[in-house]
Amino acid sequence: MDSKNNRRISALLAAFPTHENFLAFAQNSENAKALKSLILFAENNDIIPTGEAQALERFIQENALQREDLKPPTPMNFSDFFDQKETLLELNLSVRALTERMKALLDQYELDLPRVSNSMLSRLKKEKADTLHKQNVLRSLAFWLGHERGRLGAHWNYETLAELCRGGMTQAEHKEGVRIGFALYSRGDVIDHEIVGWLKNELKGYIQQSIGRFAYGRWGKVRSHDITTLYVDFPKEEAASNPSAYRQCLRSALSLAHQMAIRWALSRHYTQNRFLSIGISAGAFDGLDNYLLPILSAKLPGDPAIRLTDFARQCALINDIRALLFPAPTEVTLFNNETLTIWWVMGVWSTLYFDFVPDLLVDKALGADSESAALFTATLYPSILQTGDRDAKDQPNALTTFLRYPHNSLLGLEIAKTLYYRRRFWDANEILRIILSLDPTHLNARTLRMILFRNLAVEAPSHSIAEGMFEQAYLEAGFIKQNCQYLTEDFYCEQAVIFLAQAMLTLRRLRAGRGAIEGEYNTEHFKRKIYAALDKAESVFWKGVTISPTGIRAVYLLNSVKVIRNVLKHDDSLFTTPEKPLDCAPQAVRKSIHEVQWQLGYLREDLPQIPENEMIGAIFDMNTRMHDDSISLQAYRPTTYFCTAAVWWDLYPTRTIGCAKRAVRLLEGAAELAREMEAKGVCIYAFTRTYGEMISAQEFISHIDRMLKMIRKAAGSDFAQRPDSEVIEPDDDQPMNLLMTLNF
Repeated sequence: MDSKNNRRISALLAAFPTHENFLAFAQNSENAKALKSLILFAENNDIIPTGEAQALERFIQENALQREDLKPPTPMNFSDFFDQKETLLELNLSVRALTERMKALLDQYELDLPRVSNSMLSRLKKEKADTLHKQNVLRSLAFWLGHERGRLGAHWNYETLAELCRGGMTQAEHKEGVRIGFALYSRGDVIDHEIVGWLKNELKGYIQQSIGRFAYGRWGKVRSHDITTLYVDFPKEEAASNPSAYRQCLRSALSLAHQMAIRWALSRHYTQNRFLSIGISAGAFDGLDNYLLPILSAKLPGDPAIRLTDFARQCALINDIRALLFPAPTEVTLFNNETLTIWWVMGVWSTLYFDFVPDLLVDKALGADSESAALFTATLYPSILQTGDRDAKDQPNALTTFLRYPHNSLLGLEIAKTLYYRRRFWDANEILRIILSLDPTHLNARTLRMILFRNLAVEAPSHSIAEGMFEQAYLEAGFIKQNCQYLTEDFYCEQAVIFLAQAMLTLRRLRAGRGAIEGEYNTEHFKRKIYAALDKAESVFWKGVTISPTGIRAVYLLNSVKVIRNVLKHDDSLFTTPEKPLDCAPQAVRKSIHEVQWQLGYLREDLPQIPENEMIGAIFDMNTRMHDDSISLQAYRPTTYFCTAAVWWDLYPTRTIGCAKRAVRLLEGAAELAREMEAKGVCIYAFTRTYGEMISAQEFISHIDRMLKMIRKAAGSDFAQRPDSEVIEPDDDQPMNLLMTLNF
């Protein structure tokens, strides 16, 4: 390999010194364009054999730098680094000349990384790299150093530069945030250093690999409180001292708690005589220990693993963190006679919001192939199927662990979720049957079973079978409403999607039969059923809006129902003409969307100084950030990006070039995330055909590709170069080019 290519490789590895570092970058959809340019750079220079993200990931994983290269060679901060650049980097250039050289290198390779400016370097001397842009500026600097100063050694890379910034002047300002504690308690079995070491390693591994928003160091650092208790601090990123400022750090803490509760249950150290207690407290760090230790040691009904202080609970509710808390807390008295209220987690909306447990993704019984299905059946029903000379029940896997401890509903639900995202609907239902046999009112399990019946209805081979499956889904919803604490937005949304899916599936079959379904020519009857189902869906979505502190998810789905109904009412021939797309002229949908936005306070007549479009745009942005911050499950995020793109393209009051650019960026990010999920062997929970369904990543990507082509055609091939404010609203007699219904 020639010296030029060695320099390119050195530059790439300086920008991405570890596999974990690359994953944190690649999994952020805002880096989609930069990632594409880096893949193209690596392919064009024969660094990787094919132009795929997986090829670049493999290259970085195989050539990752050693741990000793990830720390600065001498203690210093970012300001010291630049003050000593002549000695450290053998560089006798002004900062302005240096930034020009960096820009020229990035331009040479056409890399979509930020150009380093003098002003940004000045900021990084005073501030930590706490935003995506700052972090990518460091990545640009690292790329240049690897390319031009690789001879000085591998230790001038992104991680060392980030470490220099963490040594800056603002680190000590993080005095508030979320502290999460993990305490191991013996109930008969010994807890030794090996077990505590396992816990510490698992905590560090998850933080490094999965919480890409937080720079490793003080952010998420694991420390020992005593022999069997570990703490992790997540400082809040915003200066405001109110519960809404704790959104990201609390989401990360709850994601970590969920992961560790499952990982502990799957570990070889887990027995009924060892208990892992997880406590979460929020506020000023200097006073949190007074509350964290009592909630870790409290004896609570049912031995719940995850417990929260009262303020942490407030933060979770206000920030729409999707956990189910027991409605009646316990109170304990502290040493100073202060009363401490303890809430605990009954379950989490893991199906949509919390990430997969890595061990389950590689579990032999939970794969997507026929061998995994056979092993699952042999484990659950050993008398039906044998595997070789030994019963499958003797082979250790997640399922055998759950069967030993069926009271662990968190583990059971996570197994069912993994099966669901691999389209093994009936097997997921079998796991839920076990959970519900012990607790028939378990809301998460009941809701997932309702969702499974809905998916089975969509997949049914005939209309009559589909109707039967929808009826089973309705029965599950009825049981929940009669017997469970069900007042959550996600239950209402999933219940309403049953009506929406039934309406759209009936419409699809009616269109395919040109007015008939399975030989029954009763078009008016089926039309009435479709409209009735859409009306019911709208009513239930409004309940989701009512019960939720934000209503973000329910509002989008509510608007989609209104759009679909108006499109159908505008053109009666859509019921019987499959060739015609579900689309219509703007006036058919704009009025109802405007009415909903007025009802929700998006249009404020009492704020005349704020232009209508600016107000709605700001609300869209705020809701997008809040909902995205509640999600750590990457297989759900692609569809939220699609939905956000549809909000900007379909629901914004006036369509502009800026809307087109936003929608394209979001859709490209959705496709990239879907490709990553395909590599993990999981499907996408998608609304690209108007209703929620589990589809393969490839099918989802094909839907996104159609949308991208449509937007580029509607906006014009040169839209990327035109001003954001340019209006591209379709004429009154032209179709809307709706994203919501394009793939129906």
